[in-house]
Amino acid sequence: MRLPIAPSSQRAGYAMLMTMAFILVCLIVFASVMYWAASNSKVTLANNSYNQAEAAAESDTENILAYMIRDFYYGSVNTAPNYYSTNFPPTAGWPVQFQFTDTNGNTAYAATVSVGMVPSTNVALGAQFAGLYGFAQPTSITAVATTKNLGQNASATVSQMIQFALVPLFQFAIFYNMNLEINPGATMLVNGHVHSNGNLYATGDSSSSPLTFGTYVDASGLITNMPSPLDPHNVGRVGNVVYDLTVNNPLEYYDSLNMPIGATPTNNNPTNVLAILDPPPSTYAPPNYTAAYSTNGMVYLENAVDLIISNAANGLAGTLGTNIVVFYQNPNNSPSYIEQVQGNVPVATNVSGSGSSQTTNVVYAYSWVTNVSFYDYREGQTVQAVQVNVGALNTWLTNQTSRGGYQYQQMNRSGATSKGHSINSIYAYNSVPMTTSQLPAVRMANAQQLPSGGLTVATPQPLYVLGNYNVTTNGVNFSEALSNVTYTVPAALLGDAITVLSSNWSDSYTSSTALTSRPTTSTTLNAATLEGIVPSNGVNYSGGVENFLRLLENWSSSQYLNYNGSIVVMFPSQFATNFWQAPGVYYNPPNRQWGFDVNFSTSGGLPPLTPEVKGVLRNTWAAW
Repeated sequence: MRLPIAPSSQRAGYAMLMTMAFILVCLIVFASVMYWAASNSKVTLANNSYNQAEAAAESDTENILAYMIRDFYYGSVNTAPNYYSTNFPPTAGWPVQFQFTDTNGNTAYAATVSVGMVPSTNVALGAQFAGLYGFAQPTSITAVATTKNLGQNASATVSQMIQFALVPLFQFAIFYNMNLEINPGATMLVNGHVHSNGNLYATGDSSSSPLTFGTYVDASGLITNMPSPLDPHNVGRVGNVVYDLTVNNPLEYYDSLNMPIGATPTNNNPTNVLAILDPPPSTYAPPNYTAAYSTNGMVYLENAVDLIISNAANGLAGTLGTNIVVFYQNPNNSPSYIEQVQGNVPVATNVSGSGSSQTTNVVYAYSWVTNVSFYDYREGQTVQAVQVNVGALNTWLTNQTSRGGYQYQQMNRSGATSKGHSINSIYAYNSVPMTTSQLPAVRMANAQQLPSGGLTVATPQPLYVLGNYNVTTNGVNFSEALSNVTYTVPAALLGDAITVLSSNWSDSYTSSTALTSRPTTSTTLNAATLEGIVPSNGVNYSGGVENFLRLLENWSSSQYLNYNGSIVVMFPSQFATNFWQAPGVYYNPPNRQWGFDVNFSTSGGLPPLTPEVKGVLRNTWAAW
């Protein structure tokens, strides 16, 4: 049987059809690939264009923010409409051109800038300072940038929310304007916010004696669980530090917080910051009252206090205070902004003239201010101190006689001269010269009960506290333990150094009195403190936070030094400059019970004239 065979021409036609079909498929695939490539290229170009526009818009907001930060640190942010909106970023040399506008598309403005008013009351802060509060000026900067020479242009919008904040310092459990060292020899809990404008060196003592931070910790430098390389005392210690909060905490290389003072207010160097305790420069000093009582002038605490105490260069112990002068200060009491307070205690009678022309003059001193002298074993100097007897001050403030202090209380509290509070602040300057053997200082005594409105004491010189401080409001109930601040008033001590003397201290001690002959009794100090330290230098240790309160007596573990307050260290000490030495030389340590005063967590609980630092807080950032 023979099978039919297809003609060759039919087979050739079939092959051609198959080839053409294959070519068509290839063309379709090639076209698809080319289309995908072209589309992908467009997407990539569009994406690159958007990314560049976003970067330009962010640069725009940062450029404007830089101007605002400058103004904030040197004074205040300008609230005039569109004041900052015309600050276009410099674009010379940029490979891509951009059109900048505000959110309404107006090319005359680089961005939409909204500057809120400074609130009259404290508001909650954001960012790392969540949980704190300040006078925070809310600000938003929103910029739109569009690429112009990329072929496929794109627009991007970037918005930043900022707080320009004045932050009260005593909200911090610990605030250092320099390197912070904390290496306690026993278990220690820090129960408030901690910040250092330098590095933070922290170690615990042993596995059974940890150092625990109960809340946020941040530093403008590094944070390490090793001692400072300049600390020769704690060599070999490392670790055993516990952070109760572990999310974004601790935070190192964080923005610094600046004291708004001096020609360069962003510079936190000791000379700048120390100036708040020094007498103000002539530019901001009376009789230039307008400048003295301006915002910048009131940074200097002498211009801000109610009472100013000064003495003559011969203000030595035994002079009965007749060389001491007290002034009452009130910016609302024109033209007598500063008036001398009369002494209230007769100390001498002078008779001049003779016969019918004979005149008797009574010399007065102050019942609550005098001069005292005692020996400081750390400094190796005799202290010549202006002493404020707070109990006698309380009596004077309620005395309604012609030489009493009640008249000044009333001027502070009511009428056209009202400052809105009772007398609650003192600035003391001791004019006794400092020598190799003599140390001018200020001492607070008989201060268990402070004035009912609180009390802040400031001096550029060392401060000493004799006995319990601010432990009762009524003489019946007492706050003499860690975290017991029920019967206290807002209080602060600001000086070159702060030394605590127990109630057992005797001014009769001499340079020859042995340490074992200087026994103590348990003592409580309830006050914020701002002071200097003697920094570690590679040969000597600063003493760390654990020794920020200086001691001169033979304490023991059975005797307690209770401290509730806020520890602020802003500068190296200028007067009391001898280095800390280990126990057994000029002191033996107590059982330290220290904590943050939780009253400072509310604005009404802050001490009078609490200093403020300036901070720029970046809250939110968005792009679309």
